[in-house]
Amino acid sequence: MDKIKTYVEGLDGRMDGGIPPGHIVLICGTSGSMKSTLSYSIVHKYVKEGLGKALYISLEQNKESLITHMRKLGMDLKNDEEKLTVIDMAWLRTELRKVAEKQDLSWFDSLQTQIESYKKLIDYDLLVLDSLEAVFTIADMENPRNDIFLFFEKLRDLNITSLLISEMPQKRRVFGTHGIEAFLADGIIHLDMERTGTSVGRYLSVVKLREVKHSTDYFPLLVDKSGFKIVTK
Repeated sequence: MDKIKTYVEGLDGRMDGGIPPGHIVLICGTSGSMKSTLSYSIVHKYVKEGLGKALYISLEQNKESLITHMRKLGMDLKNDEEKLTVIDMAWLRTELRKVAEKQDLSWFDSLQTQIESYKKLIDYDLLVLDSLEAVFTIADMENPRNDIFLFFEKLRDLNITSLLISEMPQKRRVFGTHGIEAFLADGIIHLDMERTGTSVGRYLSVVKLREVKHSTDYFPLLVDKSGFKIVTK
């Protein structure tokens, strides 16, 4: 199958065309590093090109606010709304409560059930979960390392490509809260920020991507209404 492009100008050619289908990729960075914007940009352009359907689960921002923000950045779906389904925390809480009460499931198990149900309902092939830290905060996991392992395995069983947003602490280069996410994931895309005086520069690196030859260099990252691009020599 064709690779899933990041649509970051200058990047896909450096990662053998993009992300292999079925991979689980962490989109990592500190607060304000544009993790959500990059992830939404990928699914937005994916559906605009008619390559498939996508599901965006936002646990940190409501649907209306998210879509309004992305439109201001030039990402308006217009007639393609049915190809990109966005669900937010308020809606998800109601649905998860129904599932949990009916099947006596935990919040985390209910979330996984909803992800599977939407696969059957709309047959999406690209998922964004925004974010893993929101899941960990809300979910009551008795054994986080084991639960995360099983969650990743369920995503693989769905035969979808998953972009999981992961918040990083400000002063530590850790790509997962529980120390297992980076090991289990097939790929890690790191969005970094560096302050010089009063200016903040953004950088991107493909830290890890299984089955793909790629550079691990950090490239300056630019973004405008036309999208993202890296600066290369």
